[in-house]
Amino acid sequence: MARRPVNAKNPIGALPLALTFTAVYLATAGTAGYLTFHARQPAPTTLAAAPSLPTIPTTTTTTPTTTTTTTTPTNPTPDQRQLRAPGGLTTTIPANWNVTTGTVATTLVATDPTSPEREVRLGGAPVTDPAKTLLDRITRAATDREREPGHRRVALTATTIRDHPAVTWDFTEHTPTGPKRVATAFWEVDGVEYVLYSAGPPDEWDVTRARLTLMVDAAKP
Repeated sequence: MARRPVNAKNPIGALPLALTFTAVYLATAGTAGYLTFHARQPAPTTLAAAPSLPTIPTTTTTTPTTTTTTTTPTNPTPDQRQLRAPGGLTTTIPANWNVTTGTVATTLVATDPTSPEREVRLGGAPVTDPAKTLLDRITRAATDREREPGHRRVALTATTIRDHPAVTWDFTEHTPTGPKRVATAFWEVDGVEYVLYSAGPPDEWDVTRARLTLMVDAAKP
């Protein structure tokens, strides 16, 4: 019998960040789109940036629109602490949350010790397909995720963050810990795609979205 061809798909480290980031169960479209993870490993006490490597839904059609987001980096409040993530990204997260590494070296994950349904993710990696715009890459990631059961896109919008091209993507998903509603922000600076992700129970959407806003406001670059 003829041998079946070997699957030649790219390894996860080469996937766009959007797809690795948004798959806690898979792997965030561009570089950041693939940043969601399967499992997490304990991070060292001193968090250092990991090496950068080449961050949803029933099918729903969303027409991208354009808005502008103006943010100003701020110092952490008493209930926040600063964290440095892969790709040179820095921002703030809830002070008492536990930080671990993702299944890809381009991301960190922080979870609420009182509820695993509340979590944030952050990271950065070089853009793997610079011929495509950030919006095109994230839209592709969203479309790919919508093929999976339990994922639904809520909104996908082109915007800017500190004058850099950006995309916000909100979605719902079913996970082993229960249903989640997720808010994400992607932006591109000098060939690096950055991603911030905030998830929580659907009935805490306002808090989840506000948490992402705090992270974006405090983020550099």
